Amino acid sequence: MIKVNQVKLPVTASVKMLRLQCAKLLGVKPAEIATLEVLRRSIDARKRPEIFFSYTLLVELEGGLRAEEKLVKRLRNRDVQMGERVEYRAPELGEKIGNVPRRDYFREEAHRPVVVGFGPAGMFAALILARAGMHPIVYERGASVEERVEDVERLWATGELKPDSNPQFGEGGAGTFSDGKLNTLTKDPDGRSRFILNLFVGYGADPSILIDAKPHVGTDCLVDVVRGIRYEIEALGGEIHFHTKFTYDPVRDKDRKIILAIGHSARDSYEELYAAGLHMEAKDFAMGFRVQHPQAMIDADLYGAVDAETRRALGPGAYKLTHTSAKNGRGVYSFCMCPGGYVVNSSSEPGRLCVNGMSYHARDGKNANAAIIVSIRKTDYDGAAHPLGGIALQRTLEERAYQLLDGRVPVQTYGDFKADRETTDETVGSIGPEIKGQYGYSRLNGLFCFPADSSYAALNEFNETFIEGMESFEHKLHGFAQDDTLLCGIEARTSSPVRIPRGADFCSNIPGLYPCGEGAGYAGGIMSAAMDGMKAAEALVKSYN
Repeated sequence: MIKVNQVKLPVTASVKMLRLQCAKLLGVKPAEIATLEVLRRSIDARKRPEIFFSYTLLVELEGGLRAEEKLVKRLRNRDVQMGERVEYRAPELGEKIGNVPRRDYFREEAHRPVVVGFGPAGMFAALILARAGMHPIVYERGASVEERVEDVERLWATGELKPDSNPQFGEGGAGTFSDGKLNTLTKDPDGRSRFILNLFVGYGADPSILIDAKPHVGTDCLVDVVRGIRYEIEALGGEIHFHTKFTYDPVRDKDRKIILAIGHSARDSYEELYAAGLHMEAKDFAMGFRVQHPQAMIDADLYGAVDAETRRALGPGAYKLTHTSAKNGRGVYSFCMCPGGYVVNSSSEPGRLCVNGMSYHARDGKNANAAIIVSIRKTDYDGAAHPLGGIALQRTLEERAYQLLDGRVPVQTYGDFKADRETTDETVGSIGPEIKGQYGYSRLNGLFCFPADSSYAALNEFNETFIEGMESFEHKLHGFAQDDTLLCGIEARTSSPVRIPRGADFCSNIPGLYPCGEGAGYAGGIMSAAMDGMKAAEALVKSYN
């Protein structure tokens, strides 16, 4: 097969044009192309107002392998190389475990592997184990996705929080209420990401996620996808126990195989596991605010003046921005950008407030939002003294955010933030907040301010660094740092502040305990967490072989 990169077409061109364009690039007749598969499609807006879709294709010629190799050698084009279709190979168990038939061995509950947490990592770990015939037992502290949707809607409408069923906890994990973006920077030579995308499509996701460079499912569609994966695990003999918090017992569980897929918000579980002797390390992470701009402004910045047909083909624009402070070396960057989306109350603990962002599948909200976050170093919270120090910092800041408006999401304009003054109904600009949850206008400047003798005093440079980053982004997207840009706080849970070390066999220092996913510090989104859960399950299966 031949892998062809950089096949460009106008965004309004018919997909049928791909074969013609590819044939022209290869110097063959369209009829000589036996099969053509789109691996990836991305937007190329470098020569706007001319905007293209850039395709990566996998091509088979009628002449077979010899003709393909001859063509590639003749062309000497770095965008035309030999390639192959990578198919994920699920791990398999032998027919017997020891001297016991596999089917009989896993009928005994003591032999069945345990999965703790049913977010992306736990869900895909359980699926791999179930397909291997191991009848996993899943413990999820939160609710099923159907019940969870009702609990989250109630939180947004009334402020009533259920500590174990909210945007952080429950079937599907935090990603279920965070847009459903499936892009990842994780290298994938074994085809896991394609396996995940195909599974999502099989359970109702839009097939476009198979080719888009920035695939997106949408919070509303994820509910059906998550439910479908659960049904398959159960049909294969797995069990999912909702509203069941798992607590590790060194005596009871010393001979169990346990995949630990707790999310980054399972703070009490970190404490219990640390007390039980599980090794943990503090790590750097990032915090900041959600910013909102008119989606039409972002589209104009990214695409320029384009006709309505082109704009529809492109969809709402998405950005990714980075800046390194010249004064202190801290990174400032965008995270989890949600075109046509909403800022959401994403709290999970009474008396503490955090926010996130999400989009529905249509991405038809009037505002774009993203987290603009500043790097937090282990030294900022004395991570060397205690591995859970980052959690203590998060809680401190979330308590402050909660106290600003008694649990409502605090909103401030960027102009008022720079001037260090409270935003009111009179000072707010033209951008109307798009927020899922109760909110009000306030002042966010004091969240990252601490006394000089505080262990968090290094964070007093946060506000200045944040402003420096915003002004830098203004040079890339005009209007990004306009005075009426809306800030919502606090975005405190971009990633886990903890890493649980593991060996090449994916085991922690406790034999049989396999940490994985975001909560263990090895992932940063739905795809990377799901892939890491698969790897942990594969390692567990391998331990039997």
